[in-house]
Amino acid sequence: MIEFLSLVTDLRKTDFDDVRIENSEQLPRFYNDKIGRLDIKIRLHDGRKIDVEMQNTYFDYYPKRSIFYCSKLIHEHFISGFQYSNLKKCIAINVLNSPFKLSRKVHSMYQIRESEEQTLLDELLEIHFLDLTKLNKNNLTSLEKWLMFIKTDDKEVRQMLAQGNPVMTKANRVMDIFYLDEQERKRYEAAWEYESDRLSMISESERKGLERGRAEGEAHGAHQKALETAKTMLTMGYPLSDICKIAGLSLAEVESLN
Repeated sequence: MIEFLSLVTDLRKTDFDDVRIENSEQLPRFYNDKIGRLDIKIRLHDGRKIDVEMQNTYFDYYPKRSIFYCSKLIHEHFISGFQYSNLKKCIAINVLNSPFKLSRKVHSMYQIRESEEQTLLDELLEIHFLDLTKLNKNNLTSLEKWLMFIKTDDKEVRQMLAQGNPVMTKANRVMDIFYLDEQERKRYEAAWEYESDRLSMISESERKGLERGRAEGEAHGAHQKALETAKTMLTMGYPLSDICKIAGLSLAEVESLN
């Protein structure tokens, strides 16, 4: 996600340190479980916000909707008494799987600018539209490779795109799981459960071993302390029967200390 977003926004990867996913929506593990719209809200460590929307169907009101959502995020944590200089930038990223009618480009970025001189009024609002339908399979940029990776459900295409990119290779392994058919999914889940069981058993065995070792250590320490107590009582001339009772030792153990 960080690599993809840094390509879209030109933010540095270090800007994504301490990223927080603000919404707790449970994302689908498998293709058949997918939902129609994916929305991810991200907050950077410096307070800037990114709203990522993935939409299969485009409606003419969608730009207004994106502006509205982004505006809400801008003043989300703004309360009475705050200075306007404290408002943090909001970046809206819309990945569309149907034609974006307002541009011929794959990637369109909108800001608030002067109409002729194109001077930036303020960076507070930035909205991106990424049109998957306009992708050309030839001479893809790094960003377009990620967009093609998002768009395709062809395993061979994903493998080809992931070549030489370790981050995309890792994402491809996740996608291979996401697109498992029913039989493959059952085998995967059985293997996943087996591995969980195996690790749990190892962990439990280690825990019991530690507890047993701790108990044995405590018992040994208590016995040594009893022997030291018995030695002291012997030097003080206590009767053997009293020493056995107080120290909790057998007569043979006490006699062996002489």
